[in-house]
Amino acid sequence: MPGESEKPIVFSHLFARRYDGATFTPTTVTNAELQDLITALRGDEGLTLSVGNPANFLKDFLRSWSRNELWPEDVATARYTARQAYGQGAVFDFVPYLPGQEVPFPYEYDLPENAPIHRVESVSMPSAARALGRGDEPWLIQVAVHQRVLATHFALYSDLDAVDLFHLQNTIKGTPEIDAVFLLTFREGGTLRKALVTLEAKRNDPILPDQIRSQVAYMAKQCRVRPGLNDVDFIVPVAAATRKPSRRLGIFEMRHISVADGVAAHDAGRQHTLPLVVAKAVGYDFVPPVSGI
Repeated sequence: MPGESEKPIVFSHLFARRYDGATFTPTTVTNAELQDLITALRGDEGLTLSVGNPANFLKDFLRSWSRNELWPEDVATARYTARQAYGQGAVFDFVPYLPGQEVPFPYEYDLPENAPIHRVESVSMPSAARALGRGDEPWLIQVAVHQRVLATHFALYSDLDAVDLFHLQNTIKGTPEIDAVFLLTFREGGTLRKALVTLEAKRNDPILPDQIRSQVAYMAKQCRVRPGLNDVDFIVPVAAATRKPSRRLGIFEMRHISVADGVAAHDAGRQHTLPLVVAKAVGYDFVPPVSGI
């Protein structure tokens, strides 16, 4: 990825401003600080990084599968990683490793070897559509919705007792953006409960857990401020991912989070504390194959 090899220099400088070898001062890296530092390093060290779009500085870095290898050794030795931050010009925070953490950015969204594999028919898609499929996330979402992949998942594999599932909308313009949202009704004991299912789709890029946590918090808040959603009790985060060379779509359903917990995290600015636990991981193969998947 262009420029990613230069970003470790910037991370190191930003970390050195906050860490003296013994004490860490936890301040959020902002757009302004990042732009000022990159501008200075362009002159002092010949960096070619652009100062445009600083809000995506960490997010773009995390899209690289080499992010653990590229992470600065001095920051890793101090056992610090980074997570995205949102709002009021925030870009990211340096945070200490969790207990037992051994790499800066652990990854939990690879299908396990014993994951169920489900074959999904795609003959109901015109062959022209299957041939013209694009290699991007909007096409991945379109295929998943059209072929009712999430409906299949919640009907056959989820521990939730699904009653019905309805696709509400693609591309929710929140902070951060959400690829798609569904309305799920499920039975809990003798009671029907409602949940919003947030879908985060990635094609060949890593799933970003903190992005999903922020999506959960945002949609939970919407359930409190929008009258038409005030009967929704839970948010169910789902990640959908493909990774070359496989054409298999991995669906990672996470345990549902109460709207109350999501709102509390949103209002306190502590979205990163929301628990993301993969409840079910299932692979889906389209038959016949679909181009772009």
